[in-house]
Amino acid sequence: MTNNEIALLINSKEKIDDKFAIWMAHYDILQSRGRIFTKDNDGHEVSKIYCNCSNCNKIPENKKNKKLYLLMFNQSFTALREELEKTSSYREKLDIWINRFGINYCATYINEDQELSILPETSSEIEDYNKMQYNLWKNHLFSFKGKEKYCKTDLFSRVDDLNKQLLLSPFKDEVIKQTKTQILVQYESEVNSKTKQYFNNLIIGKPEPFNLKIWELTELINYIDANEAYKFLCYLHNQNMIIKEAFLSHAADVIAERDKGMTWTQIAKYFTERAVQFNRDIPYADKNFLNLEDKNGKKVSNKRTAFFENLKAFSPNEQFEIINDLCDSYSGTPGAIQLKQLLITQYKDLRMTSPIDDSAEKIEEVSGILSMFPKAEAAYNTAVEKFKNNIYQRNAVDDLRLSLELLVKEILNNEKSLENQQAELKKFLTSRKVLPEIANLIWANIDNITKYHNRYVKHDDNVGKTDSETMLDMTTTIIKIIIKAAT
Repeated sequence: MTNNEIALLINSKEKIDDKFAIWMAHYDILQSRGRIFTKDNDGHEVSKIYCNCSNCNKIPENKKNKKLYLLMFNQSFTALREELEKTSSYREKLDIWINRFGINYCATYINEDQELSILPETSSEIEDYNKMQYNLWKNHLFSFKGKEKYCKTDLFSRVDDLNKQLLLSPFKDEVIKQTKTQILVQYESEVNSKTKQYFNNLIIGKPEPFNLKIWELTELINYIDANEAYKFLCYLHNQNMIIKEAFLSHAADVIAERDKGMTWTQIAKYFTERAVQFNRDIPYADKNFLNLEDKNGKKVSNKRTAFFENLKAFSPNEQFEIINDLCDSYSGTPGAIQLKQLLITQYKDLRMTSPIDDSAEKIEEVSGILSMFPKAEAAYNTAVEKFKNNIYQRNAVDDLRLSLELLVKEILNNEKSLENQQAELKKFLTSRKVLPEIANLIWANIDNITKYHNRYVKHDDNVGKTDSETMLDMTTTIIKIIIKAAT
């Protein structure tokens, strides 16, 4: 119902109890600040049902209604308190609070001598609180409801505008060069000093910590502005990087493999969806393969050729996302795991989003099936939580390796270190009908993980964000394959 329709329904009632009941069914009394009014469709107050201000409380009729207001306020306050008391973590409590009150929530509500507060206390709670605020305000600022100043300055809006400009100019390198200069000039001389400081610190690899103090709203907005500009600058920097055609051709050979790869119907449907998403024209979209002809009017010889030509229609960043996604979706196709490993190691700078965003469904799936192995599950979930909070330190990668090691120990029923499980793990996998080539490939990935861990993580060397994301991707894929074989 619209606000106007709710107002008409309220005004049709004579009893104050009925008016209150209808109002309570559509609005939150804890957010009312003691002002129970009907509203118009723009959210403006229209007619008073009850007001708790000192002047209104002098009116006899209003004083009578105060008991009803306090009763309903107390009921709502108590219900929320009991719901929060059932939670086991601050993050769960925060989710409940945000789902109820949204972006403009108040951090504290008081009822007589009782207080409900979402304000964080520990450093981990402060980090969760700031991250939640950051994401809420980022989504708000860059939505159509956001401020005009910000709503077209997020990464994806900037990239969209750049692509439109590139389509109109034959001098693509010059367009990218000038755009890069414009960003640097803008954040040197056209923004406030705090935004400039944040932007410059991001460039030299010094992001702001989220766990030291509660961020003020102005600080959040400045940092969001700086961070979106920084991500766009990174995007421009990577525009000169391309995925070589030999790699794209190899991707087509693997993913569109004749027997176990994608069918042509699947290929046509997938690329059509991606073409709409990225606003691209693809040469082959007809789901009937027999209808496909190349630019010279000749029949297309096989689905791999059409896959390859469609893939070439996308930008390098988009090609990365497409290949990465298809390697996950068709991980059972021979060579898909190895292809993903090559993609991430050779072209990791083309990734526009974190693996948490890219692989959310896969991570959720692995978290679910790991429940059969609680020790491995605990270590894996701890690692994922650190990635969600943008903690790319050695202990996050260490947790991933520990999860994999605990899983293999439990499945093989031994206490060997991960490095010494090669023979038994391969034997186990082949006994579960995993092809020897796939078993060898799985072990090759595990071997790379353990070597990386022993060389860098164990000795507390600097573990960068990109390397950490690669480890998350690889470990999640391996865990998923091993559990599916085991069950």
